[in-house]
Amino acid sequence: MPNLALRGIPADLHRELREAAIRNHRSLNGEIMARLSASVRPAPVDVEALLHRIQLRHEALATLDLSEDNLRRLRDAGRP
Repeated sequence: MPNLALRGIPADLHRELREAAIRNHRSLNGEIMARLSASVRPAPVDVEALLHRIQLRHEALATLDLSEDNLRRLRDAGRP
């Protein structure tokens, strides 16, 4: 397995990676490997599940009444 050395990592980036590794119960190397893998090989998207979640959110939204009368009423009530 090839090795890779990183030089010149800013101290704040190193600290943030180390803190993330602790939160994720990984070594610093494991955290970096996980992030590199995720950026190169993103997880496949389940299109059907995504469309279903979008549909559920859409149905949960109330229909907006953008009629002139309603907008005037909202404006007069002090809404921006």
